[in-house]
Amino acid sequence: MDLHSLRPYDFRKADDATYYFETENGLKYRAYFIEFPATFYKLYSFSFEKEEGNAPYDKRVKDTIVTVLADFFDSENYILGYTCDVTDGREMARKRLFDRWFEQANNGSLRKIDFQMDNIYVSLIVNRNYFAIDAAVQDINQLFVDILSQK
Repeated sequence: MDLHSLRPYDFRKADDATYYFETENGLKYRAYFIEFPATFYKLYSFSFEKEEGNAPYDKRVKDTIVTVLADFFDSENYILGYTCDVTDGREMARKRLFDRWFEQANNGSLRKIDFQMDNIYVSLIVNRNYFAIDAAVQDINQLFVDILSQK
């Protein structure tokens, strides 16, 4: 998928790590990145959430999230880690959705590495040419295993 074929909503950056946008149905979203300070690598988590309200499926929300992620990866050589929310039992559906979004939007410049522990799904996204991808994946995998095994 070419990023030029996307139709994202206009978004604004509150700072380098927080983005806001509103849909044509008036739903407000926040997409944000949080740095893991305890790693050698520039590792960030990613989340997005909407305020109260329901609306039918809106492809432009996906387009906006993909564009926000592209903007994030254009900034520096970051590693993005995300876990699928487990609070409502829909973590597998979220994983399938994010996998599909990644496959559709990736132009080959990014690599996704998946981990699973019980019902916790974790993925890392990194530029293919990251200087120490194998060492980073190994170290970060161990970090997630350590964090998740403490729960």
